[in-house]
Amino acid sequence: MAILKKTYFLPLLMAMAMGMTSCYSEFDPKIDSTPVLCMNSTITPGEPVTLFLTRTWSWTEGYEQDLDLNVRDAEVLLIVNGEYKETLKQTVIHNPDYPYDPYPEKRECYQSEYHPKSGDVIRLEATSAQYGEATADVEVPYPVPIDRIEVRDIHCKTYGDISGFPAVRDRCEFALDFNVLAYFTDPNGPSNYYELKSGTSGYRNYDGEAEAEFIDYPWIDYSGEPLLTEHVSELDSTIADTSGYTIFSDRQINGRTYPLRIGFRQSVFLYQNPLNLPGPKETGITVVLRHLDSTYYKHVMSVWEGNDGIVGALGGIGLASAVYPYSNVSTRAGVVVAFAEASLTIPVLDVIALAEEGNFK
Repeated sequence: MAILKKTYFLPLLMAMAMGMTSCYSEFDPKIDSTPVLCMNSTITPGEPVTLFLTRTWSWTEGYEQDLDLNVRDAEVLLIVNGEYKETLKQTVIHNPDYPYDPYPEKRECYQSEYHPKSGDVIRLEATSAQYGEATADVEVPYPVPIDRIEVRDIHCKTYGDISGFPAVRDRCEFALDFNVLAYFTDPNGPSNYYELKSGTSGYRNYDGEAEAEFIDYPWIDYSGEPLLTEHVSELDSTIADTSGYTIFSDRQINGRTYPLRIGFRQSVFLYQNPLNLPGPKETGITVVLRHLDSTYYKHVMSVWEGNDGIVGALGGIGLASAVYPYSNVSTRAGVVVAFAEASLTIPVLDVIALAEEGNFK
């Protein structure tokens, strides 16, 4: 039977929801809910273990952002490969995502002196006199390198005087649109999980005439990579939001070399470098491949299913079981994950050099 198109399926789903659900009112069911420890940590090779330790809370207490949920009386043990390594110390760190996320600029945490390595099996054990115990285990993955990057389908337009490029005095602008194939080789053996990301390595210098600027790109197009929608069923694709997730597994490419497809749209490179300084030559677009532990993958997939998948949508109106985020913490509150990162940068001057000569008009 053919799958209904999204435009027809949505009204049908709304009609079903209205017919099978009823009005509601807020009430306190008086269910006994004892707060427990909540552990959140993202572990990477070469960086200290940073654990955000809080407690769970009930909606009857108020809004989360208005509550102080930090747990300060805990003892947190770090176990590495089955052996006690140290007791984490309480500290305060700067929030690198502030003010773009709901957490404050300074965040309380527990932090280690030990810097984990790839292959380490990490166990965190937290004990609080008030909230009890919580544990979590995770293995730190090895980085999977990007073998090479191929640039294709380059379209380039220029604005400003580019005579003498790259040693130009007046600022010129390059509008770039291109695709890349980022090749990597999936290791043989057990299942592997990945996250695809992109970024820029820019350069700025405002020393009089020696000014140089860097590239900016407002839109990265991942729609051409089929692995990024491997978790989406035919039914999901008719009504669910399938964009915005760049997590995938190796179940279709196990042990093979595979080209990840990424499009860079409406990229802009602002350039002024009369003294031909070396900085702009290092400016580029970076493709990042994160090798994830299985918990990271399961957690993100559960969040997608709960927020954007068909099962989560039906669960939200009482027509299916609710979908909860996956957790590897013993209290089922929070998640402790790990990843190892590899990257490769495409120099933007190389992209411009590869553009067809006819586009420089």
